[in-house]
Amino acid sequence: MARRTDDYRAGSHKGENRELTRFQKSLLKEANRTITLRSGGHAQEATLEEAVIRRLFQVATNGSPHALGHVLRNINDAQSLSQALIREEVAKGKRIKQRLQQGLDRSVHKGADPVWAVPHPDDIVIDEEEGWSLKGPVDVDELKAIRRRVTMRDVLLLQSVLDERLSDAPRLEESDGPAVETAGSTSHIFANLLNNNLPERFQLSATGMVLEIMRYQRLTKRELLKTTRRAWAAIGQPKPRGATLPPWSEAGQLVERTMRVINDVLGQMRAGTLTSERDIVERLSEMLQR
Repeated sequence: MARRTDDYRAGSHKGENRELTRFQKSLLKEANRTITLRSGGHAQEATLEEAVIRRLFQVATNGSPHALGHVLRNINDAQSLSQALIREEVAKGKRIKQRLQQGLDRSVHKGADPVWAVPHPDDIVIDEEEGWSLKGPVDVDELKAIRRRVTMRDVLLLQSVLDERLSDAPRLEESDGPAVETAGSTSHIFANLLNNNLPERFQLSATGMVLEIMRYQRLTKRELLKTTRRAWAAIGQPKPRGATLPPWSEAGQLVERTMRVINDVLGQMRAGTLTSERDIVERLSEMLQR
């Protein structure tokens, strides 16, 4: 369905024959800058454009407002052109979305799965004040990366059910997942992190995650053990049958310490005190063993 990758890569393309000059871009940026005005002993925030308009009226009552009027006309011209370009971008985004939808309909008619189409019309986001943008994979390579993250999320949800099933701790019934001190909380938290960082079209809603967990909970213990082991092996991370993760109350501390160690080592690398791969590995090992 995709045409050229560059056609979808950036959402704020401008018209080929018209665009804001560097001066106009700078002028609009400066006009939108927020400043603090003081009047009658009171501070008030306003954009520079608003301040110019106020000053224009003040000067107009005392003399010639030509200088301020010139600035105001330039701002107005730049804003008019900017709005016209945005309208063109909105129209362009709608055309692209329509074209992708037509291509998707043809693919679905031939038996294709619409979820894995790229680019997908649902990923084209139209903003009447900004233009359009693509919030999803633009080609097969990006789609493959997202599919791996989707699979990992589902495996972690499956693992959270196994962690809970094999634990002797009582289960806490909560709509937002297990508490940090209960079995399954670590897997559930990682699954949530992955889910929240997927493009919106690939995310599971809170209800969707509950339904997915309930589906796994209906498995027998034997089926759950077998399904979980096969799921990890399928993504190239085989684990022993019945392997579990500790609850977040334990794992969270390790994750936080690991992140502090990584940030410290990255700081040393930026400072130039750690340069060789061997020194970096030794430093990481030393700090993680403390």
